[in-house]
Amino acid sequence: MNLVGNLLIAPPAVKGNFWHKTMIMVTEHTMQGTLGIVLNKPSDFSIEQFGDRLNLDLNIPGSIYIGGPISGQSLTMLHTNEWLSKNTLRVNETFNLSSADDILPRLSAGDRPIKWRLFLGMCGWAHGQLLNEIKGVAPYQHQNSWCVATPNMKLVFDSQGKDQWCAGLDQSASEFAQNILV
Repeated sequence: MNLVGNLLIAPPAVKGNFWHKTMIMVTEHTMQGTLGIVLNKPSDFSIEQFGDRLNLDLNIPGSIYIGGPISGQSLTMLHTNEWLSKNTLRVNETFNLSSADDILPRLSAGDRPIKWRLFLGMCGWAHGQLLNEIKGVAPYQHQNSWCVATPNMKLVFDSQGKDQWCAGLDQSASEFAQNILV
């Protein structure tokens, strides 16, 4: 199963932990493991406040998002694929992920992708772990299995928080129903 570029949506049964109402984009899936970023958890930091901490003039509306519990100091930007940095990973035909020291100065200068979001941290799974979580293979429980959906620009960039999570669940359910009818 090729997970790269797909969305993982926490089912409603997941409660009381970091993953509650999360939607994640899988950015890498190799023999070493899987990486992704949580798309819908804005932090308390605005982009402008984040820039102030780094002595950068980032007079840009929006929030820094919590990409996950791993490497909380690492900054990445998920964005449309027409824009590249010194270190850009192509996720799929629509989305790129960049992590380079030139991102913030370029944003400050007005050099920006069409759509983008900044993240601190990421998610990670050991080899085989994520597939077992999706399938509900023990020790993971089926009622907590990730829902999977295909991303689109609106779903990824045009909402956040619970609204984005709900839209992801709707997308996953719609795709599931279409696959059953085929």
